[in-house]
Amino acid sequence: MSQKHELSTGAISKLATNFGAHLESFAEELAHTIKAATKNVDPDAGLIFVTGGTGVIGYRVAARLLHAGYPKVRVGALHFDHAEGLNKQGAEIADFSWTRPDTYATALEGVQSVLCTVPPMKNFEKLFPEFLKVCKEKGVKHIVKLSFYHARKTKDMFHDVHLVQSHAVCDTLLVNSGMLFTILSASHFMSNPLVYQGTELRKDTTPVSFYGASGEKGVNYVSPNDVAEVAVRTLLEPKTHFDREYTLTGPTAITNQEVANMLGAFLSKEVMYVDQSLRTFEADSKMGGNPAWWVQDSVALEKVKATGKEEDASFVTKHVEKITGHPAQTFQEYLDWNEAMTHEELA
Repeated sequence: MSQKHELSTGAISKLATNFGAHLESFAEELAHTIKAATKNVDPDAGLIFVTGGTGVIGYRVAARLLHAGYPKVRVGALHFDHAEGLNKQGAEIADFSWTRPDTYATALEGVQSVLCTVPPMKNFEKLFPEFLKVCKEKGVKHIVKLSFYHARKTKDMFHDVHLVQSHAVCDTLLVNSGMLFTILSASHFMSNPLVYQGTELRKDTTPVSFYGASGEKGVNYVSPNDVAEVAVRTLLEPKTHFDREYTLTGPTAITNQEVANMLGAFLSKEVMYVDQSLRTFEADSKMGGNPAWWVQDSVALEKVKATGKEEDASFVTKHVEKITGHPAQTFQEYLDWNEAMTHEELA
């Protein structure tokens, strides 16, 4: 792959056609930003492996790379049929699961660049060292890792969350590994309500409820579309982003009542935000059958939201705008751009 790649006019037209007429402006913007990101592809990017090819971020990144005409994309999936759509678009599918280290070597064979997405799971920090070891053995040159807001700031309020602590351990391992890296630390994904409370939100009854314990304080949500675009740019033009850590946020904090109102319009039904006490939120989460570690982390995150610190202007960064060339999406823009949503968000 010695020559540089450009997004073909045909690819742009095909992508734009796939969007509904009501999203024409978003399609034009996406085509423009993908073209900008892939105008001068670094040939050293090589074969790109996306660990979570069916997830909210991984799927978006793989789809953008393929729409851009990038020829070397491999995605990890536990079951082939979960990523069949990407395979039809030209991606290789590798049998991969974080909980099965025996899948790491085959998935990383011939890979030059990795997008490391991490699903919520217990004790991920115990699996990452082996993955990093295999990356080195297979000659991976660049790892782009998703992380959580301020994970490496040990005195930050988010460090009461075990998942954030796990990210901090893994991020530090990566930084000290001697490998080229880029770390993308994001605030709460705008997709979270649809992914984690989708069953409740899509009930046939009305009204439906959206639950939290944020005390009606503002929460900073970042669009997965922005996170994916930043990831694509760091993967395809890596030299600009080697050994960098970026913090990705939305443009401003919004209350969960505002989120509920927007979700109601999106789902064409009334959505009520129910602000619970932490104790009630925890009890309901346990009754929902969630594992203890998940309940603990969820409660810790709600506690952070309830401090109101995400409302501070200092919480917001300009890294999305600096890297992509456009302002971070609002929550409404994320919902409007629903053609980009994954099965997880729409199920």
